[in-house]
Amino acid sequence: MEVTALTRLLLTALVMQHCSRTSGTGFRIIPNSLQLFEYKELTFICEGFNVSAGLKVRTIKNIVPNCPNYIDTSRANCTIDYIFVGDSGEYWCESGDGGRSNIVNIIVTDGPVILESPVLPVMEGDNVTLRCINKETSSTPTADFYKNGILIKKGFTGNMVIHNVSKSHEGLYKCRFGAGESPASPLTVTGDVKLESPALPVTEGETVTLRCRNQRNPFYLQADFYKDGNHIDISSTGELIIHSVSKSDEGLYKCISGAGESAVKQLLVKEQTPNHHGSGTKTEKDRRAPQRIPFLNYMYLLFWIAIAVVLILQLLVIGLLYWKKQLVLLEVEMSEQKNKDMYNPSKKGKKQKDTAGACDNLSFCLETNHSTKPHTEKAVTRFSSFRVSHSAQLDPPGSRAFCY
Repeated sequence: MEVTALTRLLLTALVMQHCSRTSGTGFRIIPNSLQLFEYKELTFICEGFNVSAGLKVRTIKNIVPNCPNYIDTSRANCTIDYIFVGDSGEYWCESGDGGRSNIVNIIVTDGPVILESPVLPVMEGDNVTLRCINKETSSTPTADFYKNGILIKKGFTGNMVIHNVSKSHEGLYKCRFGAGESPASPLTVTGDVKLESPALPVTEGETVTLRCRNQRNPFYLQADFYKDGNHIDISSTGELIIHSVSKSDEGLYKCISGAGESAVKQLLVKEQTPNHHGSGTKTEKDRRAPQRIPFLNYMYLLFWIAIAVVLILQLLVIGLLYWKKQLVLLEVEMSEQKNKDMYNPSKKGKKQKDTAGACDNLSFCLETNHSTKPHTEKAVTRFSSFRVSHSAQLDPPGSRAFCY
């Protein structure tokens, strides 16, 4: 059971170590170590990307803050000054243009022992050194080394060297010193053959292409493809095309070209998001529909803007007409007031002239009456009052009253 669990863990580790961009470029993340003691410094280098597109270092939980610091046009580094046990997990680099590097699994321990191993896959034929490090002593401890849970070397002085490494040396390694034991880390060996596959999960219904590349002999294209250890296809072009991919196509893939064999890559397939009509899948038409929605939105927006402009213009015209009407009414009112003011003084002058004429008649009558003797004082007074009042009312302007 322990071997089966370790094998499963090894396959997962291999996938994380070799997960790369679909384009097959050298975009990758390089940590300073796969295992660290708590409170130590963790450093990443991201390389093989376009600096102008931007970059971020991510974990499953979040984005690493204050990163990265750009070194040149294709490299940047990221440093975490103090690492904690809770910071253990998967790390990778993402560029602004959608590129994604390989994934590395960082293990932070508060225990006394760690295993120092290669942070990147090693090439066949290289020499590999594994070091067992004790936090409590600076001297080289005598340690035991394990591969996939099985003791392979006992009593080594802290270091174990694997000469002329091959694919058979791949596995999960750990070391033990006294009562302390390190976590397990994978050792991955690559040859001249690489399998290029999507780094991110693909969606059901899409077309997926796996490419087998023989770096030693680029013109040799023939390749055999395997899924979960079973041979599934022979390709003369070095490509395996999966049309309308589904969940059943998920698995661990590898290829063999000539005498070389690629590392294992995992293909992940995610379910399609239900469309707005309630169906379980999205057609190609549905996937393209969002591209037309902004255009329709712009058309509706322009339509309502045009209506608003027309309404505003109508309000302006109505306002101008009303203002002109009020101006005309004001001019008419002012003209009538002026004519009225001109008519009132002439009428007043005529009234004053009539009054003056009446007074002249009265004076003439009084003078005439003085020349004759009235019969009685009372009769003269009554007669004078009667003539004055009727003279002012009946005599025309400018005429002189007739006196008796």
